[in-house]
Amino acid sequence: MDKTLLKATFAGGCFWCMQPPFRNLEGVTEVVSGYAGGQKANPSYEEVSSGTTGHLELVQVTYDPGKITYEKLLDLFWQQIDPTDPYGQFADKGSQYHTAIFYHDEEQKRLAEASKKRLDESKKFDRPVATDIRQYMNFYSAEEYHQDYDKKKPGQYQTYKTLSGRASFIQKIWGTRRTVKVYSTPGCNNCRMVKEFLKAKSVEFDDINIAADEDARNWLIEKTGHIGAPVVQIGDEFIFGFDPKKMENLLK
Repeated sequence: MDKTLLKATFAGGCFWCMQPPFRNLEGVTEVVSGYAGGQKANPSYEEVSSGTTGHLELVQVTYDPGKITYEKLLDLFWQQIDPTDPYGQFADKGSQYHTAIFYHDEEQKRLAEASKKRLDESKKFDRPVATDIRQYMNFYSAEEYHQDYDKKKPGQYQTYKTLSGRASFIQKIWGTRRTVKVYSTPGCNNCRMVKEFLKAKSVEFDDINIAADEDARNWLIEKTGHIGAPVVQIGDEFIFGFDPKKMENLLK
């Protein structure tokens, strides 16, 4: 690993929902779903799901501290979870879904504790913050089918995020941004520019490959009458091509 890159490890319940927000940040180079906190080496998803391994579902973020700070990662982490739930996250209950920040060094520990204290003192929630702050000990990557699940199974991912209650909770507590989707194709230069623009603005978005997702492609054509990429959906509005000014206006 490049010596200038650092690691951050966050447990926020189901790791399917934790990968996309971090992956879309400028300065983040990799986000891997996995397990940590327990004693069993190389656990399987079934073993972790049993709640007997001591491991938590989480994501490990590799980032460039010259482009994004650890504090920024902490801020995003809090905005993806219910930090007051000591039993799990949303529809998922059990020790494997507890929330936690695993610090890699004393500076991360200091920043995490300060961030948690600020959130508690903000009185944004009626209950105290229950998220643990633990020393990082180990990390085991989850099975390949769990990695980038939102890209592999976009329909199932969106259904889960909605029905679990996570999406509505985030909107209720933090509702500062409209839903953003990018309908793109591989090798499309304007698609790349759209995604780089949104990442630079720290805007979370769903990246939908319409070359591979026939249902999404057909829906988009039916909805807009437009064939081609990129198409950016912000709320109920659609933008065709790379139009930073219009994106900026709709994101306000």
